[in-house]
Amino acid sequence: MITLTNDQLTVQVDELGAQLHSVKRCDNSYEYLWQGDPDSWGRQAPILFPFVGRLKDDQYTFAGHTYHQTQHGFARDRRFAVVSQENDRVTFEQHDDDQTRQVFPFAFRLGVTMALVEDRLQVTYTVKNPATDQSLIYAIGAHPGFNMPLTAGTNFDQVKLSVQPAEEYSRIVLHGPYNDSNHPQLIDMHQPLTFSHETFKNDAVIFKTAGSDFAATLTDPAGEHGVTVTSVGTQYVGVWSAYPARANFVCVEPWWGIADNVNADGQLLHKQDMHRLAPGQVAQYRFSIRPF
Repeated sequence: MITLTNDQLTVQVDELGAQLHSVKRCDNSYEYLWQGDPDSWGRQAPILFPFVGRLKDDQYTFAGHTYHQTQHGFARDRRFAVVSQENDRVTFEQHDDDQTRQVFPFAFRLGVTMALVEDRLQVTYTVKNPATDQSLIYAIGAHPGFNMPLTAGTNFDQVKLSVQPAEEYSRIVLHGPYNDSNHPQLIDMHQPLTFSHETFKNDAVIFKTAGSDFAATLTDPAGEHGVTVTSVGTQYVGVWSAYPARANFVCVEPWWGIADNVNADGQLLHKQDMHRLAPGQVAQYRFSIRPF
């Protein structure tokens, strides 16, 4: 377990999956990060790579071969190597090998840098294509879960979600685990949204952010504490909690990609919102977490 500290925050990160394990402020006693519970959701903050969401029948076809891959990809279940570490910053890396090639036929380097900057945790994903003769096709995303509510005696259905910019968004609906982006709904976020467990009966509330910066804030009104997740250039941001299990956590998920469309044909080259890196190219994806 890696511990990062500065004057305002203490953050712990597990090398397994480069997954956040704890997020605390130094001026209060709150644990902001969900601690995991197998009865509802056993994870805490997995990295989604090389897919976001579910593939139809958990498989896809590329270059005449069919590959099997479960929801959200494999990075979350593999150990990352520590490349560099300071008191307030750490960089991890994971790369392809014989095991990943069985389910994902591409060379890659996936770097994760977590840095404390004043009262924020800044997260940067760096994707590199080390191949000389093949483009890298992938999606990437984050899935941090936060304890909500934070204050004893406050109910889940008192938690508020506000966003910036505060405007009307296209909401992508899920049918089962697949997206129906051809029939979006509108969600008015000029005022904060108060939700209940029933809000997540049909899975995540997905905002189409379309490459814009987007800040989502969860607030426990009893103590006016909460967390803001600010994503840079995401295609989508999902907000999710477990259902029908009723657990006191909410995930705010910056996504550069999305689950298969309801009309997906299973061909990787046709898959919606995938990213492509030419040989030798590098791409970065950023978001931050600010507990308050």
